[in-house]
Amino acid sequence: MRILHLSTFTDSGAARGSVWLHDALKRRGVDSVMMVGSKRSSSDPTIHRLPSPLAQFTAKLRMRLDHLPLRRYDKTDESFWSLGWLPARFDRMVDTLAPDLIHIHWVGAGFMPINALKQFRVPIVWTLRDMWNMTGGCHYTAGCDRYLTGCGRCPQLRSNDANDLSHRVWLSKRKHWRNRNLWLVPISHWLADCAQASPLLGEFPIEVIPNGLDTVLFRPVDQAEARRAWNLPQDRQIIVYGAINATRDARKGFRELLDALKLLGERAEAEKLLLVVFGDLKPGDIPDCGVEQRYVGYQSDNKKLSQLYSAADVAVMPSLQEAFGKTLIEAMACSTPVVAFGHGGPVDIISHKVDGYLAAPFQAEDLAQGIDWCLRAIAEGRHPGAAARAKVVSEFDIDVVAARYHDLYTRMLATAANPHAARQQPANETGMLDEPASAEYMPSYALGGIAQC
Repeated sequence: MRILHLSTFTDSGAARGSVWLHDALKRRGVDSVMMVGSKRSSSDPTIHRLPSPLAQFTAKLRMRLDHLPLRRYDKTDESFWSLGWLPARFDRMVDTLAPDLIHIHWVGAGFMPINALKQFRVPIVWTLRDMWNMTGGCHYTAGCDRYLTGCGRCPQLRSNDANDLSHRVWLSKRKHWRNRNLWLVPISHWLADCAQASPLLGEFPIEVIPNGLDTVLFRPVDQAEARRAWNLPQDRQIIVYGAINATRDARKGFRELLDALKLLGERAEAEKLLLVVFGDLKPGDIPDCGVEQRYVGYQSDNKKLSQLYSAADVAVMPSLQEAFGKTLIEAMACSTPVVAFGHGGPVDIISHKVDGYLAAPFQAEDLAQGIDWCLRAIAEGRHPGAAARAKVVSEFDIDVVAARYHDLYTRMLATAANPHAARQQPANETGMLDEPASAEYMPSYALGGIAQC
């Protein structure tokens, strides 16, 4: 079985997960290769750049050109966009590697055109890491549900035109993706609900498999040692929060976190709290929330990130719309309890008041209550961090996730060899009808209503 993975990057957050999966599959004896648009740090000979001497240059140029049509619009900054209009002969590139199956990961920013699926002559797995596959270009809808009816009049484009760019991109996806030999793998049940409701994707089999994590790279470090490594005080209760553009991307919920910290800051012991933010430099307009803040910039070194999570008492991910929650499982792998809103991907990850806290969306008061619950649980000698580590090792370790993908590949290739065999999803293991992982707490607002997708 030869599997070809396609990914725009090797070094970004989502891309690291695809590389870890590639490595884990090789450990299982799978003949796994990758083709990427941008390869920086990896020296792995099984990870290939696009077959061109100018591949690195053209990959960057394609990212710029992909966004050119957006210049006609006064687009908001609510979401990153990919249009996928630039032509590319992926059939020639793929044929040189002769895969039995193609596994598509995050292929935005101009790397793979929408029409590429029609060029593939083998079965396709597509891991859905955000909402781009079902929309007219945005990777997150910011609450808009027009993707359910073909987009157009896009609020992110500030458009009143029913035939605007978003609608034309949506139509292109419908044209080129129909009747493909394609299996969709959303990384959360919330994203699966959105995909199943989508007119673009509803015809395809859907199987939920979460993101995986290298739990050897992300593991607990002695807290005192970790704090010394980061030059953080030993006598403070440390809250860690991080994301790409952590303070500037409204979807990441930084303002909601500041509101929650302001409520915590009204307590008499607020001087003990310290917020550590990674993923963004501190801009100049952040209001005082009553809690000291420290900004440590963008971090990509896994060892340093593992130390930072271990140095913290609690990690918070207050995203307003999140397909999964990779920073949650990174923190949990380091035995740090986590807090997030009980909506979207985090519902699959956190067991409420066991290994963390699911706050009512999108209430700053309950977010503050969640942070307080984690801090009190630690002070009282309970061990939510230990439960968090155990959860990640059993459910999200990359070798566990690789085994699930290996099983999916095997079933798909068996079906391709016998086209009259029915494609069936396994019950109560990886199918869409599985219950999310939060056993104690499953609030009604988290049950995947389409209006919340």
